[in-house]
Amino acid sequence: MFRQISDNIYIRVSNSFDSNIIYINGKEKQILIDAGTGMYSDALNQDLVKIGSSVDAITDIVLTHSHIDHIGGVLPIIDTSSPKLHLHKSEGEMINSGDMRLTLSTTFGVELPPMKIDNLLEEGQTLCLGDVCFKVYSTPGHSIGSICLHIEDQGILITGDTMFPGGSFGRVDFPTGNPQQLVSSLKRITEWEFVIALPGHMNAITSNAKRQAESSYQMASSMFRYQ
Repeated sequence: MFRQISDNIYIRVSNSFDSNIIYINGKEKQILIDAGTGMYSDALNQDLVKIGSSVDAITDIVLTHSHIDHIGGVLPIIDTSSPKLHLHKSEGEMINSGDMRLTLSTTFGVELPPMKIDNLLEEGQTLCLGDVCFKVYSTPGHSIGSICLHIEDQGILITGDTMFPGGSFGRVDFPTGNPQQLVSSLKRITEWEFVIALPGHMNAITSNAKRQAESSYQMASSMFRYQ
């Protein structure tokens, strides 16, 4: 089920291989941040209906990166509606060329068909969807196209698989993962102003999130010091 974080932002925390899914009501835009694997699309729709939306109402899906546990759920949604897909250009350009390797689908025994990324995101741009605006930050390390999304007026940072609660952070052993880049990305996160962090896995951090970001940075710095 979705947990309400603010007036218009909800998070559905996964208990499985799926990523977390964030729903944002931008009034004329209905937004998902990440879409899970797609294995539980019926349950996702039921949960959206409970908070006044539905899969068919989704107008935009913003992907924090293109691993299958975040992008796979796009497929059942585009079967019934036509949301606009947003992804960082370093991964989106590969997908648009028909190269699905960075989704890791074959690694997990799944074949994803080609799809089109409508909007190729870039570092530092402001993405406004309805009445919600996100500052887009490139935070490579977990993957080359990983991003964080900063909703500055609400003090909320969507961290994808870059930063998790409890001083943890994304793994770096998948293709294009890079420990030094991850440490640099975590350091950047500690420099931004936010109170709440919504990660791609594990629970939402609803207070003192910046302190937890500092813990993640210190832990990663220590772990990868000699690599």
